[in-house]
Amino acid sequence: MSDLVTPTALELPKHILDVWVIVLIILATIVVMTSLLLFPAAAVIIYRVRTHPIRNAT
Repeated sequence: MSDLVTPTALELPKHILDVWVIVLIILATIVVMTSLLLFPAAAVIIYRVRTHPIRNAT
């Protein structure tokens, strides 16, 4: 019957990081990589709209 005893806290494996920390790191990485792609593209679009010849003709 001693084999059916539930493991105590000392016998459970320790994780380096909790699951929620890993999820936050993944989400932060997605946000950073997306911003690195979108911000330069948005800057180019805004620049081209502001310096468009038809807009500056008046």
